[in-house]
This record gives sequence, C-alpha cells and structure tokens, in this order.
Amino acid sequence: MILTVFVTLAVIAAFLFVYVTASVNAEADREAAVVSVPKVTSDAGAFMRALGGAASADVTAGNRITVLHNGIEIFPALLDAIASAQHSVHFSTFIYSSGHIPREFADAFSAAAKRGVEVRMVFDKSGSKRVSQGLVDQMRRAGCKVRWFRPIQWYSWAKYNHRTHRKLLIVDGTIAFTGGVGIADEWNGNADSPAHWRDTHVGILGPAVASVQAAFVDNWNEATGELPIDERYFPKLTSAGETSMCGIQSNPVFGASSAQRSMAVLIAGASQRLWIANAYFVPPIPFVQTLRDAKARGVDVKILLPGRYHDQPAVRRASRRTWGPLIEGGVELYEYEPTMMHCKIVIVDSSVTSIGSINFDPRSFALNAEFGVVALDKGLAKQMEDAFVDDLRSSRRVTAEDLRQLSLFERILNIFFYWIRAQL
Repeated sequence: MILTVFVTLAVIAAFLFVYVTASVNAEADREAAVVSVPKVTSDAGAFMRALGGAASADVTAGNRITVLHNGIEIFPALLDAIASAQHSVHFSTFIYSSGHIPREFADAFSAAAKRGVEVRMVFDKSGSKRVSQGLVDQMRRAGCKVRWFRPIQWYSWAKYNHRTHRKLLIVDGTIAFTGGVGIADEWNGNADSPAHWRDTHVGILGPAVASVQAAFVDNWNEATGELPIDERYFPKLTSAGETSMCGIQSNPVFGASSAQRSMAVLIAGASQRLWIANAYFVPPIPFVQTLRDAKARGVDVKILLPGRYHDQPAVRRASRRTWGPLIEGGVELYEYEPTMMHCKIVIVDSSVTSIGSINFDPRSFALNAEFGVVALDKGLAKQMEDAFVDDLRSSRRVTAEDLRQLSLFERILNIFFYWIRAQL
C-alpha cells in the first residue's frame, strides 16, 4: 500500500514537472519578432523611445548613473547609503545568505530602524533559504519589516516557481541601486579569487529612481498586500545628470515579458557592436537565431560567460547546447576564468547599456520578477566596454574544437539540461 502511494505521488510529481517545464519553455521560446526598430547609431533617442514602448516603460532624462564593480566597491556604497537614510530604506533581494557580509548589512539595517527610519525588506524565499534566522530576528527586533516573497503554501504551491530575482535598494526615494549582486560573502572582495565573484551594480540619481522604487513597491505589494506609495517614497525628483534611462520592470506572464522584449529590442537595434556579459546564458532557440542574424548583418557580437567556476554546473551544460549554432554563425563566446562571473550586462553600439538582474534564460524571460535599467550614455557605455575588454583578458575563447571534444554522454547531458533549463 505504502509503495503504491509513493509510486503514484512520484508519477504525479514527474507529470507536473514535465508539464511546467514544457509550458514555461514554450512561453520563453515565444520571442517577440521585432518588425522594425530605430538603430542606435542612426537615432539613439528614437531607439530608447521604442524600447520604452516595447517594455511598457517611460524613458526619463536628467539622471546620473555610477558604475560599481565587485563587492569592494558595491558593498561600501550600499552601506553608506543605508547609513545616510533619513526616513526610508526599501530593499529587495533574491539572495540574502549567512556570513560576514550578511551580518554587516543586518547591523546597518538594524541601526537605521533604531534611529527611526522605516526599513522594508523583501527576501525571496527560495534564493534566501540560507539566511540565518538569527539575523532575521535581529532585524525584526530592531524594527525592520522583513517579509518573504512567495513562501510555499499548500494553496499557492503553483506560484512557488515564480521567484523575485530583483536586487533593489532605494533610500529616501532619492537614491537607488540595482544590478546583479546578492548579500553573501561570495560577492565580497574584488573578483580576486574563486571565492570572490565578479559582478557589477549601479547607483542611480534623478527621475529614474522612481522606476526602481516602483519595482520595490510591486514586490512589497505581492509579499504583504500593502502599497507604500506616500509622497515620501515618491518625492519630486530633479535632474541629477545627463543620462536618459528606462526602467525595465518585468513580471511572469503568459507571453513575452518586458525582460524578453527589451532583450529582443536591444539585439535588433544593434548595427555595429553587441557585447553581452551574462551569468546564466541559456538563450531560447529564437534568440540563438536573432544573435546569428545580428552577426550576419555585420554586428560585432561577443558573449562573455562564466567558465569552470560556475555556481550552477547544470546551467553551464544547458548553455553549451546553444554554442554550436552560435559559433557556426560567427558569434564569439568567451569563458571568464578567474572566478564566477555573475554580471547581467548588454552594451549596444557604444551608446546604450543594459544592466540589472535579467539573465538571458527562460527563468528571467518567463518565470521571475526582474528589474533592469537601460541607459543612453556614451560615457557609461565606454566605462562598461573598458571593463568588458578587461574581463576578456582573463577569459578564453570557446571554439568549435572545444565542442567536438565533448563525449557523447556529455552531449546527451547538455541536451537534457537544456530541456529542463526553466527549472534550474
């Protein structure tokens, strides 16, 4: 009897896994075919407006963006901002772990709450499963409002695979940060060892801060049912620079998400250069062809990926399934060798830069709540290109010979993990 029940449950679980995987992959494979888009090189302003239209987002002028590389720059900037808070700190993350860095942030959040600052925090229940309960208790005792995004419940288990992957910090509604960094010791340091990851974050001042705040409110509303939309959280924001920006707030949908559409437009708008750094690069088949098409029209297409220091080996295998067609199409692939490369960056024609939490995979395109910013700023693009070139110096180019050397067993594994890529 017990064996029969076990087998029945296993069959049901397997069926549900196959069904969810197949349906998500089908949605992620529905790439929005870009019929026409202004090219960045011919009219960058028109391109940004088209991007905003595709992602249902506003393009705002008058922003200033600061690039922060690795924990050595990112963590001090975040902690300084929290320490400067006067009335509100809003924070959302996929990963909050245990260790030195998480303790340092817990102390900073706690100190802010104790001096009367409203501290709201959303932790993804799946990504932050390693957070110390002691740190959560500490922050709550100090007055921080800590909430979990979609904890598994018997009545909402179907939503559990839809995670929030956003990394957001907004202080006093006037300064914001976003990018790829989680709160864990892996991001500490300067990508100087396999234990310290390579990543990039940005700080934002100006009207675009409101779009980051809106993404947090979306997470908070999902986690609590509350809508914190007081004027203190959305103050009148004045010009802080000369960068035009578009905030990409993406949620799970049946169809092409804002994350997916924005990526399609970025590729379609490239006429000279398309450089992509992405930690979890598992492009759906339509995007493989889109990248090949970009190369065929004369675009310099380079893609930087994690190498052997990959925190998700199964994702690396799934990614390999797409490398053959890309290499055959002339796309250049590089693996970063010193440590895990966790960036999510796209640079187009030395003018437009996308950065945030959006991975080039079905999870980001169809399952996760994501956020990123797309900025029109040649100075910013130059900074990001310089960093990309520097990373290439520490990378090896993947060749067709590398793929030919894979055993039959490895090829089968790559196909298998590519199929289940939505669940990784």
